[in-house]
Amino acid sequence: MNTRRKNQVASTAAQPFLKTQPSFEDLLYVFLLDCKHRNLSRRTIGFYEYSLLQMNKSFTEKNQTLNPCSVSLQDLQTYFVGPMINKTLAPHTINGRLKSCKAFFSFLLKHDYVAVNVAEKLTLLKAPKDTIHTFTHDQVLQLLRMPNQKTFTGLRDYTIMIVLLETGIRIGELLALTLKDINFKERELRIDPGKGGKARNVPFQKTCAKVLQTYISERGTTKIDILFVSLENGPLHIRSIQDRITDYGKMARITGVRVSPHTFRHSMSKMYIRNGGDPFSLQQILGHSSLEMVHTYVRLFSNEVREQHYRYSPVEHMKLE
Repeated sequence: MNTRRKNQVASTAAQPFLKTQPSFEDLLYVFLLDCKHRNLSRRTIGFYEYSLLQMNKSFTEKNQTLNPCSVSLQDLQTYFVGPMINKTLAPHTINGRLKSCKAFFSFLLKHDYVAVNVAEKLTLLKAPKDTIHTFTHDQVLQLLRMPNQKTFTGLRDYTIMIVLLETGIRIGELLALTLKDINFKERELRIDPGKGGKARNVPFQKTCAKVLQTYISERGTTKIDILFVSLENGPLHIRSIQDRITDYGKMARITGVRVSPHTFRHSMSKMYIRNGGDPFSLQQILGHSSLEMVHTYVRLFSNEVREQHYRYSPVEHMKLE
């Protein structure tokens, strides 16, 4: 009498399709290609790529090779999560990289590159809520005084900070701007997030327009249409601008707040709300898909909103007896 075989396949035999295990670089390539086919935005794809490269770098720094097909949960915790915590990275930074890792391994499992999603059990850090730091008025003025506008790089960096503060756009969106994206007649920037995203027009006013025109005049004609260029007339990289703005913060001796392009975005939102701007137009300017983040700004800066209401109350201005 024949014995019925077990239907469960041994875990060691669960990957017959992998005659040779592909490298991390190979799998990263097919993952990013899939992201493009799914019409994810350039910003999302870029974030995935950066986060996953940081994960691979973390393994390399510990003299380990990241092989997604054989890596274990313990490996990820030891060589990826642990170093991030030891470097005291912000919780939202760590969580962003963990989410990218989870998306990567979920893709690998779905397409049979791995038998088990080892990243599934990685736990996100509990991030403190409502901890949005912004520049003060004086800190903004100090920062804007730092670039040497008698040099091209100084004028360019000054213009970048003015545009970030005026529009609240993301650094990736700013560095993707072309000359054709600037409409001086309507005083608007056209922000194109790429595939999967919805283009939007972001307004700017006279002072910002004047600064932009001064920079463009100095920029002159180049072979590329990118608005902000390097001394070699090539495109700028996000990391280089992040580092330059951080350096300006050190020069200005600004403490108590992270000096970064994204802090300009938060600061613009705060100043917009404080000056009486409405949440719905702010949502459109910032390019948020929902009002959730904008509501956070309103809630955080509610004291300032109450002060504005005190100054601009419709009933108080009627001076009823």
